[in-house]
Parts: sequence; C-alpha cells; structure tokens
Amino acid sequence: MVDIIIATHGKLAEGLKDCVRVVSGEGDQIKTLSLLRDDNLDDFEKKFIELIEQAKDGAVVFVDMVGGSPYNVALKHLKSFDHYNVVSGVNANMILETLSNQKDAEVSQLSRTASEIGKQAVMEFGTLLAPAEDPADEEKVSNEHAEAEITLSRVDHRLIHGQVVTKWSKIAAANTIIIVDDDLAKDDYMIQVYRSSAPAGIEVIVAPTKVVGYAYQHGTLPSGKIMLLFRNLEMVKKALEEGLALDKLQLGGIPNDGSKVMVFQAVNLSKDDLSLLKEIENKGTKISIQVIPEEPGITLKDAERKFN
Repeated sequence: MVDIIIATHGKLAEGLKDCVRVVSGEGDQIKTLSLLRDDNLDDFEKKFIELIEQAKDGAVVFVDMVGGSPYNVALKHLKSFDHYNVVSGVNANMILETLSNQKDAEVSQLSRTASEIGKQAVMEFGTLLAPAEDPADEEKVSNEHAEAEITLSRVDHRLIHGQVVTKWSKIAAANTIIIVDDDLAKDDYMIQVYRSSAPAGIEVIVAPTKVVGYAYQHGTLPSGKIMLLFRNLEMVKKALEEGLALDKLQLGGIPNDGSKVMVFQAVNLSKDDLSLLKEIENKGTKISIQVIPEEPGITLKDAERKFN
C-alpha cells in the first residue's frame, strides 16, 4: 500500500492529519513530518529519508509550499529514490481523496488525482454567492424517460458534510445528490452553498417534498444513481405522503432538542419519532441507524430498547 506522508513547516502536517481523522474517522496510517522554528534541517532531512526508505510500496509526499524547506528536501532526494512523488500546496481535500484510494492506486495515479482535487477545492467566495438560476421545481429534478436508482436515503441534519463527501456518496456511487427540503428549496443562497460543497463529479439538487414525490411517481428523477438527503424526519414523512417510496432509510444525524432520547451516537429520537419510523418500516422501508461506514449500526428494534 502506498504511504501518505505530509511534510510541512510548523504543525500544519499534524493539523491536517487530525482534520482528516475528524472528517473521515480514518488517517492513523498517515505519516507526518514537521519542521518547527528551532529544528535542525539536517535532522528533518534524516527523518524524511527514513520515512521514504520505509515506504516499500512507494509514497505520495505532500508539502505545504513550493520553495520551502520541506519541498526542497523532498525534491532533493527524488534523484536517489524513484518510488515517490511530491505534491505541493497540500489541503484537506487532497489528503481525503488520497486516503480513500490509498489501497487501490499507484503512486503516479494518486499524486495526479490529489493535484486535481486540490485545485478544485480552492475557490473564492464573496459576501454573497451568485444566486441560483431558478428555484427548485419539477424541471430541476426531471429527466423524462431516464432510468434512476436511489442507492442511499439518509436523514442527517448536517446534510452535505465531511462524511457525506468522503464516504457515503462514494458508497452510494451517486452521480446526483438530492436534498429534499421544503424550506431550503426556497433559499437560493443556501442552494448555491450546498452546490459548491458537492464532491467532484456529483450534481446537487435541492427540491421540495412535493416535487420529489411527483418526480418519483412519474419516473422523472435524474438518471443514474441518486443519494437522497433529508434534514429531519418531518421531510421524510412529507416526501412519502407526496408519493416517494423508499426501500431503505438510514438515520445518520438527528440532534436532541430536549425531548429526545439518544439511541445511537449522534442520533436522537422521541417517542413520536419512533412511532413514525415503525409505521414507515411496517409499510416496507427498512430502517437502519449508522453514523459512519467503519462502525456497525443498529436496527430500529435496537433503538426501541433505549426507551424501555
């Protein structure tokens, strides 16, 4: 497996590693090398060579800036070793993308993809994003006569966030994410915010429950694999009433408003929530509760025991 090495000035390398851990739940295998203000550059260089020699399957070395000492050291030894590449301008998106493909790709492919992802992640925003061209409506989620497959439906009050970007969207193999929310669909600014945070190659659509239900019933959802995101159970209930049907529903993040019981990490339910979910499950939708892919989830029956 290709090694991931982050070499930077100061404590940026450790900070990026910690960031990746928080976002993805992974990253312990990342190796870091920090050059602090009073460190000896020769010692830094020796540690770098040791890390490269340990990388039997090769390495992608991320450095913070072109021309800095970590960059200079990494470039210096490229002539002696032929099994690592150097990528400058490291950011969190680059590391997350490399981490997700670390086991399956070679050094050249990983470094090339990291560079592309890093560039895509650098964007400038003014005080306001450009408004959406049109509010979400039937035409926004319609693609008549196209085949569509809902591969994952998830309730998560954070909607698009690190775990969705790095993990769940890939598990769903989604080319479209539809955020189903009546209020958000009226907010052009937030629509643009969520579109701008979409994973590379994935279109984000924000649509009200009525539109999604209509599109499902008439076979006009976007073609390809779709991930549905709901901010809360109320939106799930409304969408089902409008005609949406779900084989499975995953609960991944429901905050406690003071009236709920924690049934799983980050997932809180009230007795009314539980009754609604049991009703939904009795109609054929399998309910599961899972926050991150690396950790097993629980069933609705497991959650119900928390109320006893």
